Amino acid sequence: MKRVLALFLVLICMLSIVACDKATSSEEPVIDGGGSDVSEIDINVSGETEQTQQAIAESISGTITRIDEDKIYDLTEEEVKIIADIIEKGTWNTEGTAECANDCKLIIDERTYYYHSECGTFNDKENNQNLPVTAEEKESINVILAQYVTLGLE
Repeated sequence: MKRVLALFLVLICMLSIVACDKATSSEEPVIDGGGSDVSEIDINVSGETEQTQQAIAESISGTITRIDEDKIYDLTEEEVKIIADIIEKGTWNTEGTAECANDCKLIIDERTYYYHSECGTFNDKENNQNLPVTAEEKESINVILAQYVTLGLE
């Protein structure tokens, strides 16, 4: 009797395992339908990642240092955009750097510029060129930089 009962329990266990497998396999089409939703989610997440990467690529960083000091200050993204716009749209003189006494060192997106706040000239020593800015541009730049460092030579 014990053997019959043991065999009966084994048979029930085996049937329940087989029944679970059949139930799972019968639900596979539903999982596939859910799989298409997962693909859509992946596409959305991928799209968000691309947007985030694009935002990072569009965001620019910048720092300011006074030439005779070691302290480095981070500029805000808006401040960097203002200065970078002036640098990008300006007409650079390619005959060399200006003979100005630079009082500031700006690093914008890993490019180094030296700036003379009194005459409003950027010097790009790496490319041996200079950019004199207009009076209005000089005023805008100096207002930004004066928040971080003392302008002019001491």
